[in-house]
Amino acid sequence: MFSLLVAITMYLAVAPTRPVLTVNDLRPKADPPHLSLAAPIVRPAAPYKKDPARLGAATSAHSAVVVDWESGARLLEKNADEPASIASITKLMTALVVLSTKTDWNKEVEIQGSDDRPGGIPYVAPGELVTVGDLFNLSLVASANNATVALVRSTGLTPEEFSRRMNQKASAIGMKNARFVDPTGLDPGNTASAADVAQLVKYALAESAIRAAVNRETYRFTARTGREHAVRSTDQLLGSFLSKPPYAFLGGKTGYLEEAGYCLGAAAENGDGRRVIAVALGADTIDQRFRDVKGLIFWAFDAFAWPK
Repeated sequence: MFSLLVAITMYLAVAPTRPVLTVNDLRPKADPPHLSLAAPIVRPAAPYKKDPARLGAATSAHSAVVVDWESGARLLEKNADEPASIASITKLMTALVVLSTKTDWNKEVEIQGSDDRPGGIPYVAPGELVTVGDLFNLSLVASANNATVALVRSTGLTPEEFSRRMNQKASAIGMKNARFVDPTGLDPGNTASAADVAQLVKYALAESAIRAAVNRETYRFTARTGREHAVRSTDQLLGSFLSKPPYAFLGGKTGYLEEAGYCLGAAAENGDGRRVIAVALGADTIDQRFRDVKGLIFWAFDAFAWPK
């Protein structure tokens, strides 16, 4: 009996003390704040074909895509994920990177002989002083190569640093098969798929400075050294039926290299405020790329309806 009492006493002495329960200990535990459920992501509804049996639009381009602006749904595609050279469509990415550097629009840049590149018209000459804003518009309106090189130089970035930023930006905006090695598009190593270009067009046109530039049929300016300049846009869709009610042309960019063929990415809006982007890469002629993109945009608005 004595040994039993000793054992009980020793147990009570060394056993851990149990805390006294209160009414609060019996209440249901609330979830920690970091475990709360996030609100569901609501994506815009994709358009649907008015007549499911209706065929797609014909295009002679090697690759093409039509994308609904809001939902990102592909309404038509042809080799849409196949990388190809995109020539001067590259300048849309160049413009995005320049804007990200916040370079002073009024900064004067002296045109240098080393800015010259083969192909296209050298609208500005070595020795001229041209503002960043004028170079920006020359690059996008007339697709001027030497103006684009001078524009990139104005940012203070080396060519290698600038190309790296182009690729970083491409990745950030969801261009899955894009690669940039040069800001003008003269290097055929600048490649992207038609779907990538559609993504680029959307992000570029969201920038007011780019949208304004690509919608100018002409651009006039006077260099700080006194010479007057006037250039015309390379985009023949400006002034087309897509620029007249019930449509509104949102802008686009052309491109051509022997390795790329004739290329074009553009966007338009219908009378209901619905937007589509159309891209044609590798068309055989200048006129064909414009016919392809016009036809693709018209077909999309005619064949599809958007949920209310």
